Amino acid sequence: MRILHAWLCFILVTVILSSCTHRQPKAPQISQNWADHKQKVESIGNWQAVGKLAVKVPNDGGSANLKWTQSGQSYQIDLNGPFGSGKVTINGQPNSVTLSEAGQLPQTAKTAEELIRKNTGWNIPVTQLAFWVRGLPDPNTKVIHFTPNAQGLIGELEQLGWKVSYGDYLNASTPTTSIPMPGRIIAEYKDVRLTLVVREWSLKATEATQTMQ
Repeated sequence: MRILHAWLCFILVTVILSSCTHRQPKAPQISQNWADHKQKVESIGNWQAVGKLAVKVPNDGGSANLKWTQSGQSYQIDLNGPFGSGKVTINGQPNSVTLSEAGQLPQTAKTAEELIRKNTGWNIPVTQLAFWVRGLPDPNTKVIHFTPNAQGLIGELEQLGWKVSYGDYLNASTPTTSIPMPGRIIAEYKDVRLTLVVREWSLKATEATQTMQ
């Protein structure tokens, strides 16, 4: 009887542990296809994201419609209606960025970060945003934290002290395939918060780079 009782206890404990293990939700893992997804996104040298950008800083903030057009290393960021003003355009090439606004003389600097800091006092990581907006970490900056979502894509990312959180992804099409691209991105650093909602993605494989007009 003691042997039978011991076996019954062993079987009961095994069943309970197996049940607990089965019911415990699995932590999301980086998809085995992450390397393939990352390579596909990186191969898209020409892309456009259309949506809305909201900026919140201490005692200030606002939102603007945004159109970010990237062609190789050149880009153009159109902001319509920021803080009640007209259209602002940022044209960037390696080592040269120009900010244009209606009724104002164009301003030029080496980086977009420098121009934004000069005009607003804000430190906005435009260089990193070019990667974050596509759901990629900046390859030239140390990754402090990376949490995948249920699909194995980036759910949360931390670089340069910025915490970047991703909401829904959109299916963006190329001539040959469909790629999930971020639909909502929130980037936070101390008391600065950027929220980017992308409504539409346009993707093209890398071609001969043309200078943005």
